[in-house]
Amino acid sequence: MVGIIRGRISFTAYATLIIIIVAALGTRGNAVPRDNETPKRPNVIILFADNLAYNDVGTFQEESRMSRSRTPRTDALASEGLKLLHWNSPAVLCSASRSALMTGKYPVRTGVYPRVFEPDAEHGLLANETTIADYLKEEGYATKIVGKWHLGSRPGYLPTDRGFDEWFGIPYHMSGGSLDGHVCGKQKDPNGTQWLPLFDGQEIVEQPVDLRNLAQRYASSARDFIEEHAANSNPFFLYMAFSHVHQLCAPRFAECQWASEHFSRAEGGFAADFADAVEEMDWILGKVLDAVKDAGVEDDTLVIFTSDNGPWTAERSCSGAKGQFEGRWLQENVESDCTACPSEYEHAPSRENPRRCVYPGTTHEVEGVHCGEDSGLGSAWEANVRMPAIVRWKGGNVPVGEVSYEMVSTLDVLPTVLSIVGKEIPSDNIDGVDVSDIFLGNQNHFEGEQGRPIFFWRDGFRTGPLPPPFGRFDVVAMKLGWYKLWFYTKSSHYNADEEVYHDPPLLFNV
Repeated sequence: MVGIIRGRISFTAYATLIIIIVAALGTRGNAVPRDNETPKRPNVIILFADNLAYNDVGTFQEESRMSRSRTPRTDALASEGLKLLHWNSPAVLCSASRSALMTGKYPVRTGVYPRVFEPDAEHGLLANETTIADYLKEEGYATKIVGKWHLGSRPGYLPTDRGFDEWFGIPYHMSGGSLDGHVCGKQKDPNGTQWLPLFDGQEIVEQPVDLRNLAQRYASSARDFIEEHAANSNPFFLYMAFSHVHQLCAPRFAECQWASEHFSRAEGGFAADFADAVEEMDWILGKVLDAVKDAGVEDDTLVIFTSDNGPWTAERSCSGAKGQFEGRWLQENVESDCTACPSEYEHAPSRENPRRCVYPGTTHEVEGVHCGEDSGLGSAWEANVRMPAIVRWKGGNVPVGEVSYEMVSTLDVLPTVLSIVGKEIPSDNIDGVDVSDIFLGNQNHFEGEQGRPIFFWRDGFRTGPLPPPFGRFDVVAMKLGWYKLWFYTKSSHYNADEEVYHDPPLLFNV
């Protein structure tokens, strides 16, 4: 956090603050280009990374912390469009954030909680929900997803059941199944037979998926789709849902990341470090943008880049960095002996190593972190919910090379895209708002208007109707402009530190 407002405020003052700010909200209009000319209805590409932190993208790093950028193509995209510095994920985990992107609703309203959809999940995103792909298909758009879905892996819940004409990718995260040469432990795969599948449409075409050239196949699948529909002048929607940079399953910690043979350090395709994975994700992004340019539709394509969540801090070198979002308050207010372990590991302290974590039933052990440092994936702290985000539309008056400090949420993608393509927004049924005026630089709401509140939910409470360790799904924080109010504080996932209730809430300037 950048700063905390010292001292306490009364509940009355806190309530008055909310009423004043919310009452001051203006109404956002539909998209109108600054030169009052109506551009051609654009193709839409959403580039959605997996567990990529704000600080993992070179152009978003603080100058004082900047190292060699691993994302030259993403950095170039930012220089050609608008870089948004206050984009928020409305969810703390993968499935929930993807549900918010697809529906424009908080995950608590779509039933996507707690945790994520595991390989044995019988259900997925409910059939009565309408996705952005459904809406765009109604407008005559061809629709395709390449990469990770994570909203259901059974018939009836696949992307091709939810508005997408085509799908080429995996049904869940990269730690959801075993690979040749990398078998998950018994916590995830008791029989050593839960192989990670690759889908083409409704069919499994490879199991386990071959990582040696998966990135190249993702890029090729996206290019084929773009070329086909650009050649026929058909509007298209491509959802490029990267499988990078989510780590592989435990317990072989030395092989926790993956990349194709071109970017990895061995023939197996998964002997990669985190930097290799970031570089390959950036390479795929570049190939998608090259395909758009080569097809002659660069000016007519709206490109939105962001990430679902931030880094899984307890995975240490297998994940990204918190960067400037250090979460110092949490570090200073959690018991020093509380240890957070990587996924599926358990805390087993020894006299020599109080942070020792072991994989149950094995000799695999790794170093954990202080729970107060674990403020990434699974938490509502800024390191996990403040996302890198870029918008580019060369023919649509998106500012070039500029920066926006407006508060935006992944919830806003659906209503904003619908506004831009001229479709009526179902405003009575979604939580996101149309921010096309921000994308197009028509208005500056940051000066004189704080914007609507954004709520952050999580589970992991001591009490509630859900079985342990979930407890209940509740609002833990709320953001109003640059101010973030905390009702409950806790580290990530289901660490041993208990949630702390704050009345009045903590107030941070983020």
